[in-house]
Amino acid sequence: MNTYVKNYWSLYLDFLYDFQKLNYKGFSLSFICHFPSLIRKNTELWKELYDEKFTERLKNQVKDQMEIQEVFNNYLQSHNKKQLVKYKQGKIVVNYDTILRFPIKTFDDYFDRSKTLIVMAGSKNNKRRSSTVDTNKTLFNLPVKYLSNYKIDTKKAIRQLQSQAISIFKSYKNHHLYKDENFQALFLKKIAEIVDSIEQSIHFYDEVLVSCLLVASTHSYRSRILSLVAAERGIPTICIQHGILANEFGFIPKIATIDAVYGNFEVGWYKRIGVSKNSIAITGHPRFDQAFQPSTVKRSKFYKQLGLDKTKKTIMIAVRGKRDINKWRILIDTISKRVDLNIVIKDYPIKTPHELTKEFPFIHSSQDYDLYDILPNVDAVISYPSTVCLETMLVNKPIFVLNKKLPSYTGYYNGLEDLVQKDPKKLGELVIKYFTDLNYENNVNVKIENFIRDAYPNFSMSGERLKKLINGLIS
Repeated sequence: MNTYVKNYWSLYLDFLYDFQKLNYKGFSLSFICHFPSLIRKNTELWKELYDEKFTERLKNQVKDQMEIQEVFNNYLQSHNKKQLVKYKQGKIVVNYDTILRFPIKTFDDYFDRSKTLIVMAGSKNNKRRSSTVDTNKTLFNLPVKYLSNYKIDTKKAIRQLQSQAISIFKSYKNHHLYKDENFQALFLKKIAEIVDSIEQSIHFYDEVLVSCLLVASTHSYRSRILSLVAAERGIPTICIQHGILANEFGFIPKIATIDAVYGNFEVGWYKRIGVSKNSIAITGHPRFDQAFQPSTVKRSKFYKQLGLDKTKKTIMIAVRGKRDINKWRILIDTISKRVDLNIVIKDYPIKTPHELTKEFPFIHSSQDYDLYDILPNVDAVISYPSTVCLETMLVNKPIFVLNKKLPSYTGYYNGLEDLVQKDPKKLGELVIKYFTDLNYENNVNVKIENFIRDAYPNFSMSGERLKKLINGLIS
């Protein structure tokens, strides 16, 4: 581990232990809280993580990510109080949030509607949404249960826990993190949310017989609590990998019974941090099944609607708002001066035209086209390191990655070798070479083929593989 990563995990371990006595109904709140959200705006702290001397402020000295997973393994063991009970007649419960990203076709093809239920947060403040909860309890044509409907009066318990937390703050009045007013305010707010969520989850499981729980991540407090309460009741849980394993902070600790992952990279990575191979399954992701389906949008229509020149080849550039915008300017300028291509920009997560489309009049917006309508109709993609890169390769298109190497980067795309560059000018020159040098084009195609063979080794329908995994756990 580098200094930055080592300091982060050591600080996290301090937090877990310093606040572990904050306990509600047997659940230690520090083990549930999403730590990065407590320090996200503390820019000074993030800078200090690079400093080797920062370790002198910490009680714990983590030398390997395995240590964090081991701490959570011990914590989980205290909640796995029963052997897994196989409730064959129970519901398959899918925790819906913005990162689940299951196409409706997945539910249509692979989930028994009479045995499947959606659970989601709901809203406790929006009256208009509350009326929706009462009258329109369906999503993907499946019944929905809203956790907010299970709320009970927890004010007294919350006040007591917040008072305990304030006492802990005072005992660490000179602490580099705990003295921060923003940290304190966020943590006190999280205490209230976590307590409510614990009660909601308990009452949900009291009402609904559940055979298996599916979540898209176990890092939000709601999905983590749903998973932990399920463990206490012997209900198996599956965490569906929601994006590429690029930043390790988003994938440790592992909480679910089984983590359903994309490919061999994840299996090897989890194994290195001490996770049992038996608790990892390569299923891919149901949304990637769209990559193997015929495109519903013809190229002629795509070109016409976006105003593209049908005599030119087309590249899509995936950007994220204004992030690294100067680098994207350099890349676009480099390419456009040497090769005459249609350039389409897709901005995540919004669909309105990116400001670069105004700055460069020859650039086109992807408008409201879905990614899987765009990919079959372009000749290459350039992107920041994201799941888009993997999806591009799944539809057998070349990818070029503008990398901004983070200290917590796992090296997910390193297998693509020179197709990943930090220098936008150099990356632009490789894109030019791809469109002007047949030998290099063939070389790129071989690299992508080799990468995808390891990253996504099974092209069969992920929905089918997920269905088999669920049935194996409950039958």
